[in-house]
Amino acid sequence: MSGRLPDELIDRIRESNDIVDVISERIPLKRAGVNYKGRCPFHQEKTPSFNVNPERQIYHCFGCGVGGNVITFLMEYEKLGFIDAIRELAQRAGIALPERGSGRSAEDDPVFAANQMAVEFFRSSLKGASGAPAREYIKDRGLDSEVVAEFAIGYAPPGWDNLLKHARASGVKESVLIEAGLAIAREGGGQYDRFRDRLIFPLLAAAGKAVGFGGRAFGDAEPKYLNSPETRVYRKSYYLYGLNQARQSIRMTREAILVEGYMDVLSLVQAGFKNAIASAGTALTREQAKIIDRYADKVFVAYDGDDAGLSAATRAAEALVELGLKVRVALLPDGNDPDSYVRKHGADALREALASSQDFIDFFVSTNATDTADGREQAARALIETVSHVADPIKADLMLEKVAEALSLRHGAVVRLYEAKRAELKSRRPRGERRGRAQDSRSAGGPGGPGTARTGTRASTVGAGGPGGAEDPPPPTDPQGDDVEAPREVPALVRSAEEGLLALLLAGGGHAECVRAVARPDEFISDPVRGLVARIWETPGRAAADVSALIEPEDGPGVAKLLTELAMRELPEDGGRLCDDYIRTMRRAQIEEEIRVVEEEIRAAELTDDGALMARVERRLELARKLEELSGGR
Repeated sequence: MSGRLPDELIDRIRESNDIVDVISERIPLKRAGVNYKGRCPFHQEKTPSFNVNPERQIYHCFGCGVGGNVITFLMEYEKLGFIDAIRELAQRAGIALPERGSGRSAEDDPVFAANQMAVEFFRSSLKGASGAPAREYIKDRGLDSEVVAEFAIGYAPPGWDNLLKHARASGVKESVLIEAGLAIAREGGGQYDRFRDRLIFPLLAAAGKAVGFGGRAFGDAEPKYLNSPETRVYRKSYYLYGLNQARQSIRMTREAILVEGYMDVLSLVQAGFKNAIASAGTALTREQAKIIDRYADKVFVAYDGDDAGLSAATRAAEALVELGLKVRVALLPDGNDPDSYVRKHGADALREALASSQDFIDFFVSTNATDTADGREQAARALIETVSHVADPIKADLMLEKVAEALSLRHGAVVRLYEAKRAELKSRRPRGERRGRAQDSRSAGGPGGPGTARTGTRASTVGAGGPGGAEDPPPPTDPQGDDVEAPREVPALVRSAEEGLLALLLAGGGHAECVRAVARPDEFISDPVRGLVARIWETPGRAAADVSALIEPEDGPGVAKLLTELAMRELPEDGGRLCDDYIRTMRRAQIEEEIRVVEEEIRAAELTDDGALMARVERRLELARKLEELSGGR
C-alpha cells in the first residue's frame, strides 16, 4: 500500500466507520442524551466522563481532555501509526486501498470484491427472465420494492455454474469464490455454485458491504435455508441480520425487536418496525447479545410460537438478561412467526403483542412446569443461574425478588443459592485474567504518543501548540541557528473569546451566521484558532461544521482536544448576544494590547528622539477613540 493516500479516500474511510461502533467494540458505552458515555480508556476514573457524539462523529473526555475522531481514537487506543489505523478501518468497512508500490486500487481482501460481484449478479438475476418465479414469490410474501432494494435481495438462478461464469467474465478467480463460500470445489476437480434456484439475502455489514449470503429454497426443496460458511470476513456468531439498517432506529429508541429469520425482519421493517434484527442462521450467541447491548437497553424477543420457537426464545432471553438488558418475550399464537403474524393481522396487532409481552421471569415461569415442588425447584435453579451472570447488583437483587415471588420461595433461600452461584463463577475465572486493552493503554502512558503522521495531500494550517493542552513549541530559530523573536503572547481574554466564536462557527445555523456577519477571519490571532477559522470560513453555509473532518492527526492532540471540547459545548438557542459579547471582548482586548505596544514605542521614541514619535502618538489617540466607541456600544 502506498504511504500517500488521497484525502478523498481517507474521508471515505472515516465516514464509513461509525465512531460509536468502533469505540463500542473496545469499551462499554451507554446512551446519555445526545451522546454516549463510558469510562475513559486513557486515564483512570470512577465516574464516566468520556463522551462520544454520534452526530458529529467525535469523542471527548471531560476528565483528561483527550478528544478526536475515529482515526485518532484507533491510533491512540491501539497504539497504531496513521497508515496502520487507516488500513484497519478500511478493512473493517471493506474499502479498497492502493496496493503497495502501485497507483491502482484493489480490495485489501478479495473476498469483499467477490461478494460485491455476487450481490450485483443476484440482483440482476432477480430482474431478469429467470427471476420470474422469485419475483412472484416476493409478491406472494407481500414485500414491496423499497424493502427489496434496501436489503439488496436477489436471486440465484438454477444451474450449476451461472455465478462461476459471471465471475470469470468479471475477472474474479474461482479460488476466491471458494474462499468467499460462493462456490464449492468438486472432489474430482472443478467447482460449482453454492446457491442455486434460491432467493438470496445478502448479509450486509458496515457501509453496506456484503460479508456473506443466505438463500431460501422454493417449494419443498431442502435445505429450506442455506447460508454462507464462515470466511475471513464473516463470522456468524458476531453477525445480526438487519443491524446495518436498524442501527440508527435502535439507537434512537434504545429498543430492539429480536426475531429469528430474514423474512421476519423484512416484514417487520415494511410494517414500520425499523428496529427489527435477527440472529438468522444461528441461535443467539453471547457475542451477538453483546452487540445488541451496545445499542439497546430493552429487547423484545419475538420468535415462532411453536415449541422450538419457545425454546429458542428462552435461550436468547437468557443471553440478553445475563448482560443486564431488560428483556420482554412476546408469545405469538402457535403456528405463527412474526412474518406471518404481521401479514395476517397487521402492524397494530403486533404492537399489542409487544405491549402485552412478559418479562423474562414471568415468561420462564409460564412456559415451564412449576405446579409441583420439583418444577419450582428446577425453575428457581435455572433462573438463579441466569441472574448470577448479571453484573449490576441492583438489577440482580430486583430479579431475585421477582424469582422468589413468582415461585413462592423465601427470599433468603433464593439469595443464598445466588451467592453460591456467584462464588462458583468467580472460582472458575482464570487467575490473572487479562483486564482489557483499556488498562493496557493506561499503563503504556495514555494517549498522545508519537505515531506515523498522515501523508495525504491536505496541507496543515494549524499548529500543534496553543490552548488545546499540548506543550507550547520552542521559540523558532533561523537557518544559522540564532534565536529569532518569538511571537507575542496572546492575551487570555482574546484567546477565550476567539475560542467562543469558534464554538459558534462549529455549531452552524444562526450561531455561525452571526459570527460571519460581524467578524473577519483575519481578526483571529491565536493559534490554532486562526487556522481552524480559516478552514471553516472556506465552506460557508448554515450546516454545522464537519468537526471529524477538521481533525488532522499531524496537528497534534492539542488541536483535537480543543475542537472536540468546543463542539460539545452547550450553547444557548439564541447565540447573537453571546456572539456580540465575544466580538466586543476580542476586539477590546486586541486594542488594549496594541495600545500597550504603541505606548512602549512612544517611550522608546522619546528617549531616542525618533522622528516617528508624532505618528505613534496619533496612533495612540486613534486606538483610544476605537476603544471608547467599542465600550460605548455595550
